[in-house]
Amino acid sequence: MSHAEDALQPAWLLHRRPFRNTSLIVELFVPRLGRIGAVVRGGRKDPSLAPFRPLLVELKSSGELYSLRSCEPAGSAVKLEGKALYCGFYLNELLTRLLHRDDPHPDLWPLYEQALGWLAEGEPQDVVLRQFELGLLDEMGYGIDLSQDIQGEPVQAGRHYQLDPEQGLLAASQGYSGNDLLAVINGDWQPATRKAALHLCRALLAPHLGDRPLKSRELFR
Repeated sequence: MSHAEDALQPAWLLHRRPFRNTSLIVELFVPRLGRIGAVVRGGRKDPSLAPFRPLLVELKSSGELYSLRSCEPAGSAVKLEGKALYCGFYLNELLTRLLHRDDPHPDLWPLYEQALGWLAEGEPQDVVLRQFELGLLDEMGYGIDLSQDIQGEPVQAGRHYQLDPEQGLLAASQGYSGNDLLAVINGDWQPATRKAALHLCRALLAPHLGDRPLKSRELFR
């Protein structure tokens, strides 16, 4: 029996769009299945199908898209307001854009839930996003080792490094300061570290996001 035939399993809604007269096509994040697409017959009338609300879903495998047979809330919605809400949409868009369908990433599930919880609790939003981005890149096999350069030499606080997103860090006369890179590893989020981490994560994500801009980034402007 496939996972898709199991009764109820946890899920988060990442994206939804209208389909035919009353139905939806939804992108769901499921621990054992990864990102999946599903058709929801008559789903536009279902108030439980909302982002940031933990769900329990019953899925039936049906070709390229699953069929969502039932859906119920698994708890209270995560309360995100203002810029924290935009950050939540950004997390969802990253998962939708970067995860291949039907490619399980169970270790990413707790990172996502943790990030939503921190946003709801009012933790510094940029720090939450950077930690999630770095965790997502690592989980997908796109991360780099910030503790050493591509020669295997330890990153030194007094030196500078250029980034090759596919290879790693190269010692250079200018670029990212070793001090900031080590601070990212140690979770010491000083203003200079936060600025460096923003540029670092954007550079690491860019090759995998392509040329199409992220809609959620527009919300911050």
